[in-house]
Amino acid sequence: MGDYSSPPGPEFDVYFSFSREDPQKYITEFTNKSLIIGGIRTFRDENQVLQRGLQLEKQRREAIQTSRIAILLLSQEYLSSDFCLEELVLILRCRERWGMIVVPIFYDLNPSDLRKLRGPVSTALSRQTVGGCWWKRWKFALQEASDLCGWDHTTYIDIFKSESKFVGDITQDIRDKRIPSNLKISIYPIRYDACYEYLNLFLQMGSNEVLVVGIGGQNKMGKTIIAKSVYDGIFEAFDGCSFLRGVGQKSRKPNGLVHLQEKLLSDLLLGERINITSVTKGVNVLKERLSCKKVLIVLDDVDNLDQLYALVGSRKWFGLGSKIIITTKILSLLYFYKVDQVFEAQGLPLPVYIQEILEPYQQSCHRIAGLKGYIQSLCYMTNDRVKLLEDQLRRECNTNAIQAQKVCELNLAQEAKVGYSDELVSTMK
Repeated sequence: MGDYSSPPGPEFDVYFSFSREDPQKYITEFTNKSLIIGGIRTFRDENQVLQRGLQLEKQRREAIQTSRIAILLLSQEYLSSDFCLEELVLILRCRERWGMIVVPIFYDLNPSDLRKLRGPVSTALSRQTVGGCWWKRWKFALQEASDLCGWDHTTYIDIFKSESKFVGDITQDIRDKRIPSNLKISIYPIRYDACYEYLNLFLQMGSNEVLVVGIGGQNKMGKTIIAKSVYDGIFEAFDGCSFLRGVGQKSRKPNGLVHLQEKLLSDLLLGERINITSVTKGVNVLKERLSCKKVLIVLDDVDNLDQLYALVGSRKWFGLGSKIIITTKILSLLYFYKVDQVFEAQGLPLPVYIQEILEPYQQSCHRIAGLKGYIQSLCYMTNDRVKLLEDQLRRECNTNAIQAQKVCELNLAQEAKVGYSDELVSTMK
């Protein structure tokens, strides 16, 4: 099975894991539609075939490994499917390594039976024809899944008597858990870079115009940090938004520009997938589909004019109020493209060691928020189950407090370094 030593960039907000033979798959279908309408990018596919050696196909592995949240529809049909069980193993591996949020839906399955592999669970698993090491790791995966915070369909329906409310509450739960698309929120202090403030003001002034701004500067001078922070502050005001990282490097791969065009369209059209066969076709589709949409686009690390012409060739491609931010090391590209304003990042290089603690800390904050909200909603569950979740929350809060202290110390150290540099510069004038 494919593996990564570090988490790849996020492509999807939500991945649905379910059996295509399951009569209850309508739950994932309706939830999927509701999430897409809300601007959340999902992966849901009923083409479920294992390759030789019980391997998941490459596209599906990558979809799982680039999703922030996984929804599992755990049912007897799910347990009878070697395909679904292999998916479950990979999903839980991503949860362990990179903090993926996993939300199980227990349909006609008792989590206690799942943990002990008894009753209907044992009956469903008995239909499996594969044994050996496969059976051993599926068993461990199912026991781990039984301890996750999730939705008990039987208990919920007994209380609320409404399938539509069940789907609606799951959808809202996922929306609450969702991290803003294409953005890992930075808590690194960027206030030492004055152009961040001016850039925000400039974008607000041209609220009804299609504005293109450029951020220039050498490597590790804060260009991407500034663009991400601005994006995070304004993305909700647009019909669609896209943050394309590493444009220059990705465009040099085979069909690189075509794939970037497909990614841009998918982001801006709320997950709709359009097959692009050439850069020329991609340009035409961009012009046709986005001319009436107010969009926010960030093209990060551009190094060639061809990339700009293929992705944001003209302001006329986009609806009124659209904003485009371009980051690059090559200032001349911005002038040739005739951007409305150029900002030059003057920040100090970002310390690598801060990034090593930021992501685990942010994931821990997100898990704590999800756990707190979920525990409050468990009025219909047993005291033992709630106690287990509260213990889990307490452990997570302890870990989070240690991480928060480290982040605070690193930020204070970096701010002191910045202040010292400013003082040194002033004495040299």
